Amino acid sequence: VTASTFSSVEQIVAAITAVREHPVLLLTDFDGTLCEFKDAPDAVILSPPRRLALSALAARPTWSVGIVSGRRAADVRQRAGLRGSAYYAGLHGMEIDGPDKQFQVPDLGALHDEIQRLGNALADATASFPGALLENKDLSVALHVRAASPRDRQHAERSFWTLARPMIEAGTLRLQRGECVFELLPNIAWDKGDAVRWIEADTRHRHGAAAFPIYLGDDRTDEHAFDAVGDRGLTVVVGSRPSRAQYRLPDPAAIERLLTRLATPHAPH
Repeated sequence: VTASTFSSVEQIVAAITAVREHPVLLLTDFDGTLCEFKDAPDAVILSPPRRLALSALAARPTWSVGIVSGRRAADVRQRAGLRGSAYYAGLHGMEIDGPDKQFQVPDLGALHDEIQRLGNALADATASFPGALLENKDLSVALHVRAASPRDRQHAERSFWTLARPMIEAGTLRLQRGECVFELLPNIAWDKGDAVRWIEADTRHRHGAAAFPIYLGDDRTDEHAFDAVGDRGLTVVVGSRPSRAQYRLPDPAAIERLLTRLATPHAPH
């Protein structure tokens, strides 16, 4: 069942309360889900109420918490600032920093030098378009066009595509489209759904039992994670775009209400 209308926070809390006997694995996207989008990715940081709620949930003995992001794992860890142990999956799940185990897809760094050369060329090619921002993540490059005018966005995207096309057509890199962002990643068959499955397996090993998975996300890249969770757990999409998630909330402020409600003493443990 997918959500076509907005759900209430209480609906979602009730569904989670129904599985209070099970360990819980709560995974969430960062930008657009935990945090409101900003024109500059560097300006985004997790607000104190959301940080406190997630930290409280992570401290529960039967709960595991993680953030799955397109950012680098170290970057999202710093911006989240959670207390206690948590999972941080970066580059759309291709690198995972867990409480006591790390993971990186094989050969992730093999294209580092080529990506850097391409990133430098893309930065030069898009620099003259106001509002277009080229983000270098070391192992990927992303063009953000949220703040660009329609005309500058069109020109920046055309320049981006002209330079990127040879490596995409050669199968070296793949293009990943997000919310007002175009990202070039190593063409490795791994996505947020694979990251969810890896984290699930690790929590099963750590706790000796399968956890009830919950995934919160807003981006089309989160659909892989929603599919990985399926009917075994609970999925929430943020925003109004079509999605295969079971529940729907309007914005990160509603996610804050959900997390705060879950973290209160009378919520499910």
